[in-house]
Amino acid sequence: MKKSILLLPIFFLMLFSCSDAYDIRQDNELEDPEAFTTLQHLISGLNGAYAAYGPDFGGDAIIFNDLFTDNIRKGKSNNGQGSEEYNFLMQPNSDMPESVWGNRYATINRVNRVLRAYDRLYPNFTTAEKRRADHAKGNLLALRALCHFDLFQYFTVDYKNAASPSVIKMDFVPANTFDVFPRNTVGEIRDFIKQDLTDARALLVANLALLPGETALPADIAAYNTVMYLRPIAIDFIRCKLALLEGDYPTAQTLATTLMASTPLASRTIYPQMYGVTDANGESIFKLSRVLRNNQLASLYYFNYNDTGTPIDPLFYGSLQLYNLYSNADIRKTVNFGGSNDVGRGEIPITKYMGSNDGDGINDVKLFRASEVKLILAECKARNSDYLGAATDIQQLRAARISGSNPLPTYTNLNEALTDILLERRKELAFEGHRYLDIKRIGNEINVGINRLADDAFTFSAPTSLPASDYRFTLPIPRSEISANPTIVQNPNY
Repeated sequence: MKKSILLLPIFFLMLFSCSDAYDIRQDNELEDPEAFTTLQHLISGLNGAYAAYGPDFGGDAIIFNDLFTDNIRKGKSNNGQGSEEYNFLMQPNSDMPESVWGNRYATINRVNRVLRAYDRLYPNFTTAEKRRADHAKGNLLALRALCHFDLFQYFTVDYKNAASPSVIKMDFVPANTFDVFPRNTVGEIRDFIKQDLTDARALLVANLALLPGETALPADIAAYNTVMYLRPIAIDFIRCKLALLEGDYPTAQTLATTLMASTPLASRTIYPQMYGVTDANGESIFKLSRVLRNNQLASLYYFNYNDTGTPIDPLFYGSLQLYNLYSNADIRKTVNFGGSNDVGRGEIPITKYMGSNDGDGINDVKLFRASEVKLILAECKARNSDYLGAATDIQQLRAARISGSNPLPTYTNLNEALTDILLERRKELAFEGHRYLDIKRIGNEINVGINRLADDAFTFSAPTSLPASDYRFTLPIPRSEISANPTIVQNPNY
């Protein structure tokens, strides 16, 4: 049975300026020296930081990536929800930039406060306590890196231009509520993320080693060395994705190869169990635990539940265009859309997150999976002109999802390979928070943007297309930050 890590109220969903996000202080809140006095307090602080991180919160990455692009159409119980995003109306006060900016910096603030307490308490710990504290610090640094990586992806215009503006690096707790900070450069943020990941991995690996006389890890360290936490393998996944973004394809390919050796693709039998009642780990490298009274993924797509707990009153359907990409032999079609579809009327319920043994509509959030590693590996090979190797990786992924014959694709140039890889990313990672970022990263290179079916777009009276070169494939700095921080520079065209 999973244990909830939601130990603190999720006030991090409030929309505030970055200065508010990294200097949260409530009237009844204890100062750090009062709140953190023992090792267990540090562990609780770590749990609170994990609980604060919310790509599945309303208006955040999980729903936005598909809604803004081409994987969703209007549901029959929709009264205008999501119409702004679907119509490509992106402004500094839109939900997505406010949510990502506020949530990630709030989580970073939580991490930095616990790290500050670690520095204060550590000298007085016993040797055994220091080991546990160091393992907790490794998790904290990895989570801080992940939050900065999210911000980097959404708010950076050019991932490869080291001198261009990115986001604000926060590796400390500001001394003053009114302190403001400018944007750091791409190079500075990339280096900072890499350093946090390097430091985190070293701490985790060192403290996962058995000591003389031990036959098993201490219980709490073992508990944090699971798929619910940022283990060394999850850190390597972030390193792999960052290398991909900056165009360091040899490093990305080396990391992807190692990751695939330790976490193989889920079979057609295991794959649906990952999204079913058992919430099986399957090929997950890192996922967020979601239990009763925690956030419900199904609520992103449905307004209500019936008497038996089944989500009804859909706010959003899957797009007809996405539905038609899957053959009936593809297990992903069954997982994503179930079997109760009225395709003729465009009513295609999203069934990827219908619930688990933890409750109706409650599923763990699968953030890092082996299938994405496989897709990264294929892309790196294609960029190295190994088109046969790239095609073989795509064929192997399809064989793990589609019963029957899966012919080897034929790629004669990079454009063909990237086009097919982008298509496969769309099918494999639908409703998991990837589509917008994938088009941003690859689409402009191969002239593939958003191109909806007219029938899908009509449901929201929305445009059918948006080129990948459009400025809206980078989020604006939120208005709350612009208003509170005179040193900040807005992204172009906003």
